[in-house]
Amino acid sequence: MRVNKLDKIKEENNAKNLLIVGEPNLFYFTGYRGVGGLLDCDGSRTLIVPILERNRATKLKELDVKAYYPVKLENDVIEGNLVRAVETLCPQSGELLVDVGYTSVDLFLQLNTKYKIKNITDKILQIRSIKEEQEIEAIRNAHKATSLAMKQAKEAITEGIKEVELAGIIDMAMRKGGAEDYAFPSIVAFGENSAEPHHIPTRRPLRKGDSIVVDIGAKYDGYSFDSTRTFLFDSTEKEKRIYEVVLEAQLEAIDAVTDGVESSLIDKIARDRIERSGYGKYFVHSTGHGVGIEVHESPTISMRSKDILKEGMIVTVEPGIYLHGETGVRIEDTILVRKGKPEVMETLFKTL
Repeated sequence: MRVNKLDKIKEENNAKNLLIVGEPNLFYFTGYRGVGGLLDCDGSRTLIVPILERNRATKLKELDVKAYYPVKLENDVIEGNLVRAVETLCPQSGELLVDVGYTSVDLFLQLNTKYKIKNITDKILQIRSIKEEQEIEAIRNAHKATSLAMKQAKEAITEGIKEVELAGIIDMAMRKGGAEDYAFPSIVAFGENSAEPHHIPTRRPLRKGDSIVVDIGAKYDGYSFDSTRTFLFDSTEKEKRIYEVVLEAQLEAIDAVTDGVESSLIDKIARDRIERSGYGKYFVHSTGHGVGIEVHESPTISMRSKDILKEGMIVTVEPGIYLHGETGVRIEDTILVRKGKPEVMETLFKTL
């Protein structure tokens, strides 16, 4: 449990009251995984949850738990919604620190009628971006489950298999590897579909000459992993050349990942290599992102990012080239930032 980290946020903002509502942030600070809110009202901390989550939430012995429900059920259940519970437990108006980036518009508007809201989302994301050893271990376990699934995906590649079939094999393999869930819906894209970075698997069968993009990630003990491999199935020389360009861009960018480097430099290295090949306009997304409780979190590795990589961050490097209606190639690894050489958590070798 990391609730004591909230004291520093309150101190930096000279604030007495704080509310965390984002599910990833609730999990990070308390270990609770579900809807609700963590209220710190002048030093008194309460985990507020809907009544159906009360039994699960009370397993956290270090926090006082209060439940809410639309109508009065019991004396110790607050009648109303989350906002009503916050107002009951923290009746004084004034400034309230909130992770606004995770609130709905409706929740924000309701809170804003009583409190002066100050957004602390960026600060929380900064804290979460540096992983503790327990978090790194969970991500390593997610890596193992993802690696198993990627290996089985490669072995299952045969002419005629459908995208949805291969995705099903992958998902089952991650579960068998110990994953509790998938960090995101598995992406499997054949041929012209591989030019869609976030393709949703279809019943399109695999044919000779196709490129195959597999972008997958397991979730283990609440933490995510992310890996992409592109396989070439009896492909053309043009596709092989595109693959080599993307691989070179990725390897050059990974070599620059270290404590203290500007993340925009990592993007520039990958982007410059692809531009020199003549495919610059076909690299249509940022080079990477942080990985943790969420599969996309701080820091951002893009041309406009102001983030500085620090030891303990876990990030991806994933350049790609996408030719609409023809083919696509993306290669992605999840990487632990160190002082000096980074630790690359590969799932499969990347050479053709």
